[in-house]
Amino acid sequence: MAGDHPVSRAQKGLWILDRFHPGSPAYAVPLLHRIEGEPDVAALEWSLSEVVRRHEVLRTVFRLRAGAPRQTVRPAEPVRIPVVDVSAHPDPAAEAERLASAEARRPFDLAADPMIRALLVRQGPRRHLLCLTLHHIACDGWSVQILQRELSAGYRAFGTGTEPLPEPPSEQYAAFAAHQAERLADLSGHPALDHWRGRLADVPAPATVPGDRPRPPVWDFSGAHVRFEVDPTAAERAGLLARACRATPYAVFLAAFAVVAAARGGRPEAVIGSPVTHRRTEGHHRMIGMFVNTVVQRVAVPPEATFRDLVVGARDESRSAIAHGELPFETVVDELNPARDPGFNPLYQLMLTYQEGGPAGLDLPGCSVTTEYGDTATAKHDLSLSLTRAEGRCTGRLEYSTELFEEATARRIAEEFRAVLTAGVGDPRRTVGELRRPPAVPARPLG
Repeated sequence: MAGDHPVSRAQKGLWILDRFHPGSPAYAVPLLHRIEGEPDVAALEWSLSEVVRRHEVLRTVFRLRAGAPRQTVRPAEPVRIPVVDVSAHPDPAAEAERLASAEARRPFDLAADPMIRALLVRQGPRRHLLCLTLHHIACDGWSVQILQRELSAGYRAFGTGTEPLPEPPSEQYAAFAAHQAERLADLSGHPALDHWRGRLADVPAPATVPGDRPRPPVWDFSGAHVRFEVDPTAAERAGLLARACRATPYAVFLAAFAVVAAARGGRPEAVIGSPVTHRRTEGHHRMIGMFVNTVVQRVAVPPEATFRDLVVGARDESRSAIAHGELPFETVVDELNPARDPGFNPLYQLMLTYQEGGPAGLDLPGCSVTTEYGDTATAKHDLSLSLTRAEGRCTGRLEYSTELFEEATARRIAEEFRAVLTAGVGDPRRTVGELRRPPAVPARPLG
Protein backbone atom coordinates (compact mmCIF):
# COMPACT_ATOMS: atom_id res chain seq x y z
CA MET A 1 0.00 0.00 0.00
CA ALA A 2 1.79 3.10 -1.24
CA GLY A 3 1.60 6.41 0.60
CA ASP A 4 1.14 6.98 4.29
CA HIS A 5 -1.66 5.55 6.40
CA PRO A 6 -3.15 5.91 9.87
CA VAL A 7 -1.69 3.80 12.64
CA SER A 8 -3.74 1.43 14.76
CA ARG A 9 -4.57 2.43 18.33
CA ALA A 10 -2.08 -0.09 19.70
CA GLN A 11 0.61 1.25 17.38
CA LYS A 12 -0.13 4.80 18.45
CA GLY A 13 0.31 3.82 22.09
CA LEU A 14 3.69 2.23 21.40
CA TRP A 15 4.74 5.18 19.24
CA ILE A 16 3.93 7.60 22.09
CA LEU A 17 5.90 5.48 24.56
CA ASP A 18 8.84 5.52 22.17
CA ARG A 19 8.67 9.31 21.94
CA PHE A 20 8.75 9.63 25.74
CA HIS A 21 11.44 6.95 26.14
CA PRO A 22 13.62 7.13 23.03
CA GLY A 23 16.16 4.35 22.80
CA SER A 24 14.38 2.03 25.24
CA PRO A 25 14.39 -1.63 24.16
CA ALA A 26 11.30 -2.37 26.28
CA TYR A 27 9.17 -3.21 23.25
CA ALA A 28 11.77 -5.13 21.28
CA VAL A 29 10.86 -8.78 20.65
CA PRO A 30 14.15 -10.72 20.46
CA LEU A 31 14.15 -14.32 19.22
CA LEU A 32 17.23 -16.49 19.72
CA HIS A 33 17.68 -19.56 17.54
CA ARG A 34 20.42 -21.92 18.71
CA ILE A 35 21.50 -23.86 15.64
CA GLU A 36 23.49 -27.07 15.58
CA GLY A 37 24.64 -27.56 12.01
CA GLU A 38 25.75 -25.39 9.11
CA PRO A 39 22.89 -23.10 8.05
CA ASP A 40 22.76 -21.86 4.47
CA VAL A 41 23.13 -18.09 4.88
CA ALA A 42 21.91 -17.37 1.35
CA ALA A 43 18.77 -19.42 2.00
CA LEU A 44 18.17 -17.59 5.28
CA GLU A 45 18.55 -14.22 3.57
CA TRP A 46 16.22 -15.19 0.73
CA SER A 47 13.54 -16.56 3.05
CA LEU A 48 13.70 -13.53 5.35
CA SER A 49 13.50 -11.25 2.30
CA GLU A 50 10.37 -13.13 1.21
CA VAL A 51 8.75 -12.68 4.62
CA VAL A 52 9.48 -8.95 4.58
CA ARG A 53 8.15 -8.68 1.02
CA ARG A 54 4.92 -10.49 1.94
CA HIS A 55 4.28 -8.54 5.16
CA GLU A 56 4.50 -4.79 4.58
CA VAL A 57 4.41 -3.93 8.29
CA LEU A 58 7.98 -5.25 8.62
CA ARG A 59 9.19 -2.57 6.18
CA THR A 60 7.05 0.22 7.56
CA VAL A 61 8.33 3.39 9.23
CA PHE A 62 6.42 5.67 11.59
CA ARG A 63 6.64 9.44 11.33
CA LEU A 64 4.79 12.47 12.61
CA ARG A 65 2.69 14.16 9.95
CA ALA A 66 0.23 17.00 10.57
CA GLY A 67 0.46 16.41 14.31
CA ALA A 68 -0.29 12.67 14.22
CA PRO A 69 1.77 9.50 13.71
CA ARG A 70 1.41 7.90 10.29
CA GLN A 71 2.85 4.70 8.87
CA THR A 72 4.59 4.59 5.52
CA VAL A 73 5.42 1.34 3.71
CA ARG A 74 8.83 1.20 2.09
CA PRO A 75 9.62 -0.79 -1.06
CA ALA A 76 10.77 -4.36 -0.55
CA GLU A 77 14.52 -4.86 -0.76
CA PRO A 78 16.77 -7.90 -0.29
CA VAL A 79 17.64 -8.53 3.37
CA ARG A 80 21.26 -9.10 4.27
CA ILE A 81 22.17 -10.96 7.46
CA PRO A 82 25.46 -9.87 9.05
CA VAL A 83 27.62 -12.83 10.13
CA VAL A 84 29.99 -12.44 13.08
CA ASP A 85 32.53 -15.22 13.64
CA VAL A 86 33.57 -15.54 17.30
CA SER A 87 35.10 -19.02 16.98
CA ALA A 88 38.58 -17.62 17.71
CA HIS A 89 37.42 -15.90 20.90
CA PRO A 90 38.74 -17.41 24.17
CA ASP A 91 35.12 -18.14 25.17
CA PRO A 92 32.99 -18.30 22.00
CA ALA A 93 29.78 -19.21 23.83
CA ALA A 94 30.05 -16.28 26.26
CA GLU A 95 30.91 -13.87 23.45
CA ALA A 96 27.93 -15.09 21.41
CA GLU A 97 25.63 -14.48 24.39
CA ARG A 98 27.09 -11.01 24.86
CA LEU A 99 26.44 -10.15 21.22
CA ALA A 100 22.91 -11.57 21.43
CA SER A 101 22.16 -9.45 24.51
CA ALA A 102 23.51 -6.34 22.83
CA GLU A 103 21.40 -7.06 19.74
CA ALA A 104 18.25 -7.54 21.84
CA ARG A 105 18.82 -4.22 23.60
CA ARG A 106 19.81 -2.18 20.56
CA PRO A 107 17.12 0.47 20.06
CA PHE A 108 14.89 0.81 17.01
CA ASP A 109 14.47 4.12 15.22
CA LEU A 110 10.79 3.88 14.33
CA ALA A 111 11.13 6.67 11.78
CA ALA A 112 13.92 5.00 9.81
CA ASP A 113 14.60 1.34 10.66
CA PRO A 114 12.98 -1.82 9.33
CA MET A 115 10.85 -3.42 12.03
CA ILE A 116 12.89 -6.64 11.89
CA ARG A 117 16.64 -7.18 11.92
CA ALA A 118 18.90 -10.23 11.96
CA LEU A 119 22.36 -11.24 13.14
CA LEU A 120 24.07 -14.62 12.77
CA VAL A 121 26.86 -15.44 15.22
CA ARG A 122 29.18 -18.33 14.35
CA GLN A 123 30.56 -19.90 17.51
CA GLY A 124 32.39 -22.73 15.80
CA PRO A 125 31.84 -25.69 13.48
CA ARG A 126 28.14 -26.57 13.53
CA ARG A 127 27.32 -24.08 16.31
CA HIS A 128 25.51 -20.85 15.45
CA LEU A 129 23.22 -18.33 17.11
CA LEU A 130 20.66 -16.61 14.87
CA CYS A 131 19.21 -13.45 16.44
CA LEU A 132 15.97 -12.10 14.97
CA THR A 133 14.68 -8.95 16.65
CA LEU A 134 11.34 -7.33 15.87
CA HIS A 135 9.59 -4.30 17.31
CA HIS A 136 6.27 -4.89 19.04
CA ILE A 137 4.72 -2.08 16.98
CA ALA A 138 4.82 -4.51 14.04
CA CYS A 139 4.16 -7.89 15.66
CA ASP A 140 2.61 -9.93 18.45
CA GLY A 141 2.92 -13.51 19.69
CA TRP A 142 0.79 -14.89 16.86
CA SER A 143 3.01 -13.04 14.39
CA VAL A 144 6.05 -14.90 15.72
CA GLN A 145 4.42 -18.19 14.77
CA ILE A 146 3.75 -16.87 11.24
CA LEU A 147 7.32 -15.60 10.95
CA GLN A 148 8.84 -18.92 11.98
CA ARG A 149 6.55 -20.92 9.72
CA GLU A 150 7.20 -18.78 6.64
CA LEU A 151 10.95 -18.57 7.29
CA SER A 152 11.08 -22.36 7.49
CA ALA A 153 9.07 -22.80 4.28
CA GLY A 154 11.19 -20.24 2.44
CA TYR A 155 14.43 -21.87 3.59
CA ARG A 156 13.26 -25.25 2.31
CA ALA A 157 12.09 -23.74 -0.98
CA PHE A 158 15.33 -21.88 -1.67
CA GLY A 159 17.10 -23.19 -4.72
CA THR A 160 14.42 -25.77 -5.55
CA GLY A 161 11.09 -23.97 -5.61
CA THR A 162 9.43 -27.30 -4.93
CA GLU A 163 8.20 -26.47 -1.42
CA PRO A 164 5.10 -24.24 -1.59
CA LEU A 165 5.14 -21.17 0.60
CA PRO A 166 2.12 -20.54 2.84
CA GLU A 167 -0.71 -18.58 1.29
CA PRO A 168 0.09 -14.85 1.60
CA PRO A 169 -2.19 -12.56 3.60
CA SER A 170 -5.18 -11.27 1.67
CA GLU A 171 -4.67 -7.75 3.05
CA GLN A 172 -1.95 -5.79 4.79
CA TYR A 173 -1.80 -4.39 8.32
CA ALA A 174 -2.18 -0.78 7.17
CA ALA A 175 -5.63 -1.70 5.82
CA PHE A 176 -6.58 -3.15 9.21
CA ALA A 177 -5.45 0.09 10.90
CA ALA A 178 -7.53 2.17 8.49
CA HIS A 179 -10.62 0.00 9.06
CA GLN A 180 -10.13 0.23 12.83
CA ALA A 181 -9.98 4.02 12.63
CA GLU A 182 -13.31 4.01 10.79
CA ARG A 183 -14.93 1.68 13.35
CA LEU A 184 -13.78 3.82 16.28
CA ALA A 185 -14.68 7.18 14.76
CA ASP A 186 -17.97 7.28 16.71
CA LEU A 187 -18.09 5.60 20.13
CA SER A 188 -21.48 6.93 21.20
CA GLY A 189 -23.51 4.10 22.69
CA HIS A 190 -20.69 1.58 22.32
CA PRO A 191 -21.55 -1.28 24.73
CA ALA A 192 -17.90 -2.07 25.46
CA LEU A 193 -17.29 1.50 26.57
CA ASP A 194 -20.21 1.32 29.00
CA HIS A 195 -18.77 -1.92 30.38
CA TRP A 196 -15.32 -0.44 31.00
CA ARG A 197 -16.75 2.69 32.56
CA GLY A 198 -18.65 0.52 35.00
CA ARG A 199 -15.69 -1.72 35.83
CA LEU A 200 -12.76 0.70 35.91
CA ALA A 201 -14.05 4.17 36.74
CA ASP A 202 -12.94 3.93 40.40
CA VAL A 203 -9.73 1.90 40.04
CA PRO A 204 -7.15 3.24 42.53
CA ALA A 205 -3.99 4.80 41.11
CA PRO A 206 -1.64 3.10 41.10
CA ALA A 207 -3.28 -0.31 41.60
CA THR A 208 -0.25 -2.36 42.56
CA VAL A 209 1.72 -3.92 45.42
CA PRO A 210 4.22 -2.05 47.61
CA GLY A 211 7.81 -2.07 46.41
CA ASP A 212 11.11 -1.98 48.25
CA ARG A 213 11.78 1.58 47.14
CA PRO A 214 9.66 4.68 46.45
CA ARG A 215 8.21 4.88 42.97
CA PRO A 216 10.38 7.07 40.74
CA PRO A 217 8.83 10.23 39.31
CA VAL A 218 9.33 8.94 35.75
CA TRP A 219 9.15 5.29 34.67
CA ASP A 220 12.27 4.20 32.80
CA PHE A 221 11.53 0.49 32.10
CA SER A 222 14.59 -0.80 34.02
CA GLY A 223 13.91 -4.42 34.80
CA ALA A 224 15.03 -7.97 35.36
CA HIS A 225 13.34 -11.32 35.83
CA VAL A 226 13.39 -14.52 37.84
CA ARG A 227 12.37 -17.93 36.54
CA PHE A 228 10.73 -20.81 38.36
CA GLU A 229 8.95 -24.07 37.70
CA VAL A 230 5.48 -24.96 38.92
CA ASP A 231 5.36 -28.30 40.71
CA PRO A 232 4.22 -30.90 38.12
CA THR A 233 1.50 -32.22 40.43
CA ALA A 234 0.21 -28.69 41.06
CA ALA A 235 0.22 -27.98 37.33
CA GLU A 236 -1.80 -31.13 36.66
CA ARG A 237 -4.25 -30.30 39.44
CA ALA A 238 -4.62 -26.77 38.06
CA GLY A 239 -5.85 -28.28 34.80
CA LEU A 240 -8.26 -30.59 36.63
CA LEU A 241 -9.66 -27.74 38.73
CA ALA A 242 -10.07 -25.61 35.62
CA ARG A 243 -12.12 -28.32 33.93
CA ALA A 244 -14.21 -28.83 37.07
CA CYS A 245 -14.98 -25.09 37.09
CA ARG A 246 -15.59 -25.00 33.31
CA ALA A 247 -12.67 -22.64 33.04
CA THR A 248 -9.20 -22.59 31.53
CA PRO A 249 -5.92 -22.96 33.45
CA TYR A 250 -5.52 -19.21 32.99
CA ALA A 251 -8.40 -18.61 35.43
CA VAL A 252 -6.68 -20.79 38.04
CA PHE A 253 -3.42 -18.89 37.65
CA LEU A 254 -5.27 -15.56 37.71
CA ALA A 255 -6.94 -16.53 41.00
CA ALA A 256 -3.60 -17.51 42.58
CA PHE A 257 -1.86 -14.33 41.40
CA ALA A 258 -4.79 -12.26 42.68
CA VAL A 259 -4.42 -13.78 46.16
CA VAL A 260 -0.74 -12.81 46.26
CA ALA A 261 -1.36 -9.31 44.90
CA ALA A 262 -4.30 -8.62 47.22
CA ALA A 263 -2.39 -9.84 50.28
CA ARG A 264 0.66 -7.73 49.48
CA GLY A 265 -1.44 -4.72 48.53
CA GLY A 266 -3.68 -4.95 51.59
CA ARG A 267 -6.83 -4.77 49.48
CA PRO A 268 -9.81 -7.12 48.93
CA GLU A 269 -9.18 -7.18 45.17
CA ALA A 270 -6.42 -7.29 42.59
CA VAL A 271 -6.28 -5.29 39.36
CA ILE A 272 -4.44 -7.30 36.71
CA GLY A 273 -4.00 -6.72 32.99
CA SER A 274 -3.75 -9.46 30.39
CA PRO A 275 -3.16 -9.49 26.64
CA VAL A 276 -5.84 -10.78 24.28
CA THR A 277 -5.68 -11.07 20.51
CA HIS A 278 -8.39 -9.75 18.21
CA ARG A 279 -7.82 -11.15 14.75
CA ARG A 280 -11.29 -10.74 13.31
CA THR A 281 -10.91 -12.36 9.88
CA GLU A 282 -9.19 -15.31 8.25
CA GLY A 283 -6.87 -12.83 6.55
CA HIS A 284 -5.80 -11.46 9.93
CA HIS A 285 -4.76 -14.96 10.98
CA ARG A 286 -2.20 -15.03 8.15
CA MET A 287 -0.90 -11.52 8.77
CA ILE A 288 2.09 -10.34 10.79
CA GLY A 289 1.07 -7.29 12.81
CA MET A 290 0.15 -5.89 16.21
CA PHE A 291 -3.31 -7.31 16.97
CA VAL A 292 -2.94 -7.66 20.74
CA ASN A 293 -5.08 -5.64 23.10
CA THR A 294 -4.82 -5.36 26.88
CA VAL A 295 -7.86 -6.00 29.05
CA VAL A 296 -7.99 -5.04 32.72
CA GLN A 297 -9.53 -7.43 35.24
CA ARG A 298 -10.66 -6.61 38.77
CA VAL A 299 -10.59 -9.86 40.69
CA ALA A 300 -12.41 -9.80 44.02
CA VAL A 301 -10.49 -11.58 46.80
CA PRO A 302 -12.80 -11.70 49.85
CA PRO A 303 -11.11 -13.41 52.82
CA GLU A 304 -13.94 -15.90 53.35
CA ALA A 305 -13.99 -17.12 49.74
CA THR A 306 -12.60 -20.54 48.88
CA PHE A 307 -10.01 -20.99 46.18
CA ARG A 308 -12.65 -22.65 44.01
CA ASP A 309 -14.83 -19.56 44.48
CA LEU A 310 -11.91 -17.41 43.35
CA VAL A 311 -11.36 -19.51 40.24
CA VAL A 312 -15.03 -19.17 39.27
CA GLY A 313 -14.88 -15.43 39.92
CA ALA A 314 -11.66 -15.10 37.92
CA ARG A 315 -13.25 -17.12 35.11
CA ASP A 316 -16.27 -14.82 34.94
CA GLU A 317 -14.19 -11.65 35.17
CA SER A 318 -11.85 -12.85 32.43
CA ARG A 319 -14.70 -13.88 30.13
CA SER A 320 -16.40 -10.53 30.59
CA ALA A 321 -13.16 -8.66 29.87
CA ILE A 322 -12.51 -10.69 26.72
CA ALA A 323 -16.10 -10.22 25.54
CA HIS A 324 -15.56 -6.45 25.68
CA GLY A 325 -11.94 -6.58 24.53
CA GLU A 326 -12.53 -5.32 21.00
CA LEU A 327 -12.28 -1.75 22.27
CA PRO A 328 -8.56 -0.89 22.31
CA PHE A 329 -7.05 -0.26 25.73
CA GLU A 330 -5.77 3.10 24.52
CA THR A 331 -9.32 4.12 23.64
CA VAL A 332 -10.58 3.00 27.05
CA VAL A 333 -7.91 5.14 28.72
CA ASP A 334 -8.79 8.15 26.58
CA GLU A 335 -12.48 7.83 27.38
CA LEU A 336 -12.12 7.14 31.12
CA ASN A 337 -9.35 9.73 31.52
CA PRO A 338 -7.89 8.24 34.72
CA ALA A 339 -5.20 9.91 36.78
CA ARG A 340 -2.05 10.22 34.66
CA ASP A 341 1.44 10.10 36.08
CA PRO A 342 4.76 9.55 34.28
CA GLY A 343 5.72 7.17 37.07
CA PHE A 344 3.10 4.50 36.33
CA ASN A 345 0.79 3.07 33.69
CA PRO A 346 -2.87 4.09 33.65
CA LEU A 347 -5.35 1.65 35.27
CA TYR A 348 -3.08 -1.35 36.02
CA GLN A 349 0.49 -2.15 37.09
CA LEU A 350 0.37 -5.95 37.23
CA MET A 351 0.26 -8.23 34.19
CA LEU A 352 -0.47 -11.94 33.75
CA THR A 353 0.02 -13.99 30.60
CA TYR A 354 -0.43 -17.70 29.98
CA GLN A 355 0.35 -19.67 26.86
CA GLU A 356 0.44 -23.31 25.94
CA GLY A 357 3.56 -24.06 23.93
CA GLY A 358 6.64 -21.89 23.53
CA PRO A 359 7.67 -19.95 20.43
CA ALA A 360 7.57 -22.05 17.28
CA GLY A 361 11.00 -23.19 16.19
CA LEU A 362 12.68 -22.96 12.81
CA ASP A 363 12.76 -26.02 10.58
CA LEU A 364 16.11 -25.87 8.78
CA PRO A 365 16.92 -29.16 7.01
CA GLY A 366 20.27 -30.50 8.14
CA CYS A 367 20.21 -28.46 11.36
CA SER A 368 18.80 -28.84 14.84
CA VAL A 369 17.27 -25.59 16.11
CA THR A 370 15.96 -24.56 19.53
CA THR A 371 14.21 -21.21 19.93
CA GLU A 372 13.74 -18.95 22.93
CA TYR A 373 12.98 -15.32 23.64
CA GLY A 374 15.91 -13.05 24.41
CA ASP A 375 16.23 -10.68 27.36
CA THR A 376 15.91 -6.91 27.00
CA ALA A 377 16.60 -6.26 30.72
CA THR A 378 13.43 -4.18 30.94
CA ALA A 379 10.08 -4.22 32.74
CA LYS A 380 6.93 -2.83 31.15
CA HIS A 381 4.99 -2.99 34.43
CA ASP A 382 5.68 -3.23 38.15
CA LEU A 383 5.31 -7.02 37.93
CA SER A 384 4.57 -9.21 34.91
CA LEU A 385 3.97 -12.90 35.53
CA SER A 386 4.22 -15.15 32.46
CA LEU A 387 3.37 -18.85 32.60
CA THR A 388 4.04 -21.34 29.83
CA ARG A 389 2.87 -24.94 29.57
CA ALA A 390 5.02 -26.87 27.11
CA GLU A 391 6.56 -30.32 26.79
CA GLY A 392 4.94 -31.55 29.99
CA ARG A 393 6.28 -28.69 32.14
CA CYS A 394 4.78 -25.47 33.45
CA THR A 395 7.38 -22.75 33.84
CA GLY A 396 7.07 -19.21 35.12
CA ARG A 397 8.89 -15.95 34.51
CA LEU A 398 8.34 -12.99 36.83
CA GLU A 399 9.53 -9.75 35.26
CA TYR A 400 9.95 -6.95 37.78
CA SER A 401 10.90 -3.30 37.87
CA THR A 402 14.37 -2.95 39.36
CA GLU A 403 13.45 0.62 40.30
CA LEU A 404 10.87 -0.78 42.73
CA PHE A 405 11.92 -4.29 43.75
CA GLU A 406 15.02 -6.10 44.89
CA GLU A 407 15.71 -9.47 43.31
CA ALA A 408 15.13 -11.18 46.67
CA THR A 409 11.63 -9.67 46.85
CA ALA A 410 10.83 -10.80 43.32
CA ARG A 411 11.91 -14.33 44.23
CA ARG A 412 9.71 -14.25 47.34
CA ILE A 413 6.72 -13.12 45.27
CA ALA A 414 7.34 -15.95 42.81
CA GLU A 415 7.52 -18.42 45.69
CA GLU A 416 4.34 -17.00 47.23
CA PHE A 417 2.56 -17.56 43.92
CA ARG A 418 3.81 -21.14 43.72
CA ALA A 419 2.81 -21.81 47.32
CA VAL A 420 -0.69 -20.32 46.93
CA LEU A 421 -1.23 -22.22 43.69
CA THR A 422 -0.03 -25.52 45.16
CA ALA A 423 -2.18 -25.12 48.27
CA GLY A 424 -5.22 -23.90 46.35
CA VAL A 425 -5.31 -26.66 43.76
CA GLY A 426 -4.38 -29.22 46.43
CA ASP A 427 -7.54 -28.36 48.37
CA PRO A 428 -9.82 -25.88 46.57
CA ARG A 429 -11.92 -25.62 49.76
CA ARG A 430 -9.19 -23.60 51.44
CA THR A 431 -10.22 -20.02 52.10
CA VAL A 432 -8.32 -16.93 51.08
CA GLY A 433 -7.38 -16.39 54.72
CA GLU A 434 -5.76 -19.82 54.78
CA LEU A 435 -4.10 -19.36 51.41
CA ARG A 436 -2.41 -16.17 52.54
CA ARG A 437 -0.41 -18.32 54.96
CA PRO A 438 0.25 -21.37 52.78
CA PRO A 439 2.76 -24.06 53.73
CA ALA A 440 6.23 -23.64 52.27
CA VAL A 441 6.85 -25.29 48.91
CA PRO A 442 10.38 -26.46 48.06
CA ALA A 443 11.84 -24.13 45.48
CA ARG A 444 12.25 -25.27 41.87
CA PRO A 445 14.17 -22.34 40.39
CA LEU A 446 15.24 -22.22 36.77
CA GLY A 447 17.69 -19.37 37.22
